Amino acid sequence: MIIFTHIPKTAGTTLKYILRNNFGVRHIDAAKVKKDIYTEDDLNFARKIFNRPLALSGHNLIDPASNIKEPGAKIITVLRDPLTRCASNYQDEVLRGKLKLSFEDWIAKEAHQNLSVKIISGSDNIEKAKTLLRESYHWVGITERFDESLKLLCIQINEPLNLQYRRMITAGSNEIKSSILNDPKSLELLKKHNALDQELYNYALMEIFLPAIKEHKEVMSKISLPAQKKSTWNDFKYRRSVGYNKFVYRQLIKLLKK
Repeated sequence: MIIFTHIPKTAGTTLKYILRNNFGVRHIDAAKVKKDIYTEDDLNFARKIFNRPLALSGHNLIDPASNIKEPGAKIITVLRDPLTRCASNYQDEVLRGKLKLSFEDWIAKEAHQNLSVKIISGSDNIEKAKTLLRESYHWVGITERFDESLKLLCIQINEPLNLQYRRMITAGSNEIKSSILNDPKSLELLKKHNALDQELYNYALMEIFLPAIKEHKEVMSKISLPAQKKSTWNDFKYRRSVGYNKFVYRQLIKLLKK
């Protein structure tokens, strides 16, 4: 099983599209349990509903190496430059979530600080997060180098994936994000509250991603990516995955109070 630890605003929804489009009704959307942390018990319940599931993804897959005991699982994630990711996260909550808080008040909340480290390790333990990425994760992608990351994905998880994708949930305007990144005071707040995430990102880029690019350079040169899709309308597996998770899995969770 592929377990995708989805850190918000890292192109993760686009990657989840790829998983849905490849695995259809054998892909589990962990968000459907409406819990902060998806556990092994949740997965055991899902197994009763999904026929031999092959992929699991969600924002609530917190430290899955510890919380989900799945022999042979291939754990994957994508990291993004922390300052850009955090500013984009705030922008998304304003534009799509109708957030009214100022950026200063929003970033002051602990839940929005060093989010990548917290999701990977289950706490703000930077050394644990590094160790997990190095020893427990089969693949660590980098948002800023997404196409290269996808080529590495096929190689490192050894799966012949259909890599055609459509970028999902892209902002209609980046004005809010840009204003934060270009404001000295806001930028200082970003740096202060994402110092651990910055350390983790630098580590993943320099010690994991770039060495993997070097190691697999020849094989990667032979992998071509399909053109980006303009629509998901004809993606039968994708639409079945979305529908099954929403109208079967989610409804059974509510009915049985799981």
